[in-house]
Amino acid sequence: MRVREETMIDRDQLPLLLQVARAYWVDDRSQADIAAEIGYSRSMVSRLLKQARELGVIKFSVGHPLERAFELERALTDSFGLAQVRISVEDAEQDASDAARLAAGLLGEAIGSDCVLGMTNGHSVPAVVHAMSPLHRPNATIVQSIGTIARENNSVDSPEICRELAQHLGASYRLLPAPLVVRSPRVAAALRREEAVSMTLAMAGHADVMLTGIGATTRTDDGVIFDNCITPAEHDGLLRAGAVGHICGHHVDGRGHHVDSRFCQRLLAVPFERLKGIPTVIAVAWGRGKAPAILGCLRGGLVSALVTDVPTAQAVLALDGA
Repeated sequence: MRVREETMIDRDQLPLLLQVARAYWVDDRSQADIAAEIGYSRSMVSRLLKQARELGVIKFSVGHPLERAFELERALTDSFGLAQVRISVEDAEQDASDAARLAAGLLGEAIGSDCVLGMTNGHSVPAVVHAMSPLHRPNATIVQSIGTIARENNSVDSPEICRELAQHLGASYRLLPAPLVVRSPRVAAALRREEAVSMTLAMAGHADVMLTGIGATTRTDDGVIFDNCITPAEHDGLLRAGAVGHICGHHVDGRGHHVDSRFCQRLLAVPFERLKGIPTVIAVAWGRGKAPAILGCLRGGLVSALVTDVPTAQAVLALDGA
C-alpha cells in the first residue's frame, strides 16, 4: 500500500485520528505496531498523534476523586493550623462508613501504649469505634468524658462506646457515674464534689487524646445529645448569646469562645478550659448544617485534628471566607 503523507484534517480523516489515538493512548500499542496495521509510516503515525492532541481528538486529564479531598485537607490545615485532617469523598450524611474508617485510622495512630483516651457521645463517635480494627493496647485507659444520656438507644451513649472501644484495644475503661444534664446547677456542683465523678472528670481533662463530635445549635435544634434536656428559654438564651454549636457538651460561639450559660452549669462533662490542654483532640463531624459549629471550634483552637466530608469542608471554608 502506498504510504500517504496527508497532514490536513477533514471529516474523512477524523476516524483515522480516532483509531490511531485510541490504539496508542488507550490500548497502549506501539507506534510501529499501529503503522504496520494501518499502512502508514511510523513517522506519519507520530504526526497523526501530534495532530490528534492539537485538534482535541485526545485530551489528557490528570486527577483522581481524592484530589479534591486532598486540596480541602491542605486548605483546612493551612487556615487553622490543624495537625491532621481527613476528608471523605463520600457524603457522610448519606453514608458515614468512609469518614468513620478515616477517623478510625487516625485514632489508631494516636493511641499510644499508655494512652489515656477521652470519649464523648453522639452518632459520629460510635461510628468511628465500630470502624476500629482490634489493637493491642492493654495499658491504655478509655475515659468517659461526658455524662450519660440514659436513653433507650444506648449505642450512642458514652458508657457503651467506652466499653466497645476498650474491647477493641484490650484496654481498661473508666465510666462517669453521672447524667449529662441534671435539674439545677446546685445538683451538678454537688455531683462534681463526689470522688468518683471528680476523679473521672479530672482524668478526662488530662487525657492524651480526646475523640469527640461537634453538635450544631440552630433555631430549632441542639443535637441528639441534648434532646429534651434544654428548656425553650435556655435554648433561646444560648442563641442570643451567640451559640452556634457545642463540643464535649459545652456551647461555643462563632469564634470558639465558651458560652457559659445556666444550662452549662447543669452539665457534667470534662471542663471546657481543659480542652486546649489536651495534646490531641480529634473531632469527627459532618453535615453542612454543622459548618458554623465546626468553624467556631476551629477558630477557637479547640481541636487539633478534624475528620469530615467534602461537602462539609467546602461549607466550612466558604463560611470562613464570607
